[in-house]
Amino acid sequence: MLSIFYLFWRIAQLKNGPEDLPSSNFLLLIVTVMNVVLSLVVSLSIGTQSATVLATTIMTSLAAQGLIIYGLLSLVGKPGRLTQTLTAYFGCDLLLNLVIGSSIALMRLLNVDFMNTLALTIFFWSILIFGHILRRAMEVHMAMAVALAFLLTLVTVALGQLAVGQT
Repeated sequence: MLSIFYLFWRIAQLKNGPEDLPSSNFLLLIVTVMNVVLSLVVSLSIGTQSATVLATTIMTSLAAQGLIIYGLLSLVGKPGRLTQTLTAYFGCDLLLNLVIGSSIALMRLLNVDFMNTLALTIFFWSILIFGHILRRAMEVHMAMAVALAFLLTLVTVALGQLAVGQT
């Protein structure tokens, strides 16, 4: 499993792509479950919403990401890349959640607050990573892929909020 996390780290550094991951539904399931659990833990540690609301938001966002990515890959004639693309996408999101969780723990330990800086940094880094993943999976220009990643993020966050009645 460490070699898989190393690949996620290399993808997050824009050095590898989803094509370097095994095409395994079981790996996708494990990564997705780990991502949901860690997202829930991190969200509970920084938010005031209930676990049910957070879980609904997270699951809706991930499902929407999966459906939209499938649609994008189908649009460019590459639906066979879905498993590796989602594994890379959710795996890098898992890594980012680990960074967020570790940073929150460090902030609490040192009694400092750089949450806004952290949030902006992670947001822009995630858009770049997700754009890189889409670029490699869809074989499109990086500018197009980053724009798609940005729109995908906005749409899925909005859908997650809509699912729990927040606007």
